[in-house]
Amino acid sequence: MRILLCVLPLVAAVAGLLPAGAQTPAGGAVSDFDFAVDAVERAYAGYPDKTANRAAEYAALKERLRSGIASGRDTYDAVAEYLGWFDDSHLGTEGVRTYRPKSVRRPSDYAARMERYDPQFAHCRVDGETYLIRFPSCDLNEEQAAWVRTAVRAYLASGCANLILDIRGNGGGSDSAYEPLLKLLYDHEGVEDAMEYRVSDLAIAHVREFAGDTERGRAKIARMERTPAGEFLAGERKTYRIRYDSVSPWPRRVGLLIDGKVGSSGEQLVLEVRATSRRTTVYGQDNTLGCLDFSNCEILYFPQDSTRWMMLPTTRSCRVSEGRGIDSAGIAPDVRIPLPLPGELTDNVDEWVRWVAEELKTKNLK
Repeated sequence: MRILLCVLPLVAAVAGLLPAGAQTPAGGAVSDFDFAVDAVERAYAGYPDKTANRAAEYAALKERLRSGIASGRDTYDAVAEYLGWFDDSHLGTEGVRTYRPKSVRRPSDYAARMERYDPQFAHCRVDGETYLIRFPSCDLNEEQAAWVRTAVRAYLASGCANLILDIRGNGGGSDSAYEPLLKLLYDHEGVEDAMEYRVSDLAIAHVREFAGDTERGRAKIARMERTPAGEFLAGERKTYRIRYDSVSPWPRRVGLLIDGKVGSSGEQLVLEVRATSRRTTVYGQDNTLGCLDFSNCEILYFPQDSTRWMMLPTTRSCRVSEGRGIDSAGIAPDVRIPLPLPGELTDNVDEWVRWVAEELKTKNLK
C-alpha cells in the first residue's frame, strides 16, 4: 500500500484559517502541551528513531518547556519548539519552522531572493528540440489532474525529442497525481522503499479512511489491531515494484528540474523517476527539502483550543531502519546548475529551463 498524503500545501491551507490571536482558555494551557506530547509518543512514526540515544536530552526538553508554560510562556509556542526538536518537516504546527534545525540550516526562501517566485502549471515548447512541463504541485483538483494528461498529450504531439519536467516548488500531494508523468519517463522496471506503519489508533484510522473499503486494507487493519501499540507493523513488504506495460519512445532525453521547496510526494517522484528512467537527469542547485522519511499524516486539533492544530506522520520509510534516510540532507541533483537564481519563476520559460535545454542537446543517452 503506497499512500502519501498532501501535507505541505495542507499546512498552509489550515494555517490560513486560524486566527492569529487565538488563545487557550485560562487553566488549560499545560493540557494542550501534554496532548501534543502524548500524541507524539503514542503515534508519531519517527518517535523511536528521533529519541534513540537522546533520552536525557528529550526528558530535559519536556521539563524545560513545561516549566516555561507554568511561568507564562505561550503554550503553542512551546508546542512549536517541542515538535521542532524532532527536525521533521512532516511533524508540525504553526510556528514550528522557527525551532526546526533543518529549517535554519537549509533556508530556501526563494521569494525573498527573486523578483517573483510563484511556479505555475504550464506546458510549452522551449525550442525546436525541447518541451517544458512545469508541475509545481501534487495536490490536484479534477481540473488540474486533467491538465496533467493534456500536457502529456501536447508534449507527445510536439515532436520534441527532449523534455524538461520542472517540479520546482512542488511541496507534495498524492503520489497518484504524477503517475501520467512517471509513465512518460519510464523505461525499465524499478524498485522503491515501502512505508511501514507504527501501530496506534491514529494509524488504524488512517488506513481505515484511505483503504478500509478494500480487501487489502481490511486485512491490514485486522493485523494492526492484533499488534501491540507503538510497534511497527510486521510482515509488510519492505519494497514495492514499479512496472508499466509499455515504454514510450519519447522523450529521448529528460531533465527533471528541482529546488529546495520540493518535498513529500514531490520527492517521491524524484526517487521513482531515478528508479525507472535511465534517460532522465536531475538538475538543480539546492537539494530537495527532505520531507519524506516519515509520512502519511493526520491533522489533530487541540482539545482546549480547537482552532489550533498539529500534523503527525503515522508511517516510516523502510530505508530509515537501514540507515538510508533522506530527510537530513534532502535529495541531491545529478547536476548542479551554475547560474544565479532566475529573475522570475511563474509560467515562463526562465533562464534555468533554457540552460537545461542546451545541456540536453549535448547529452548522450545513458
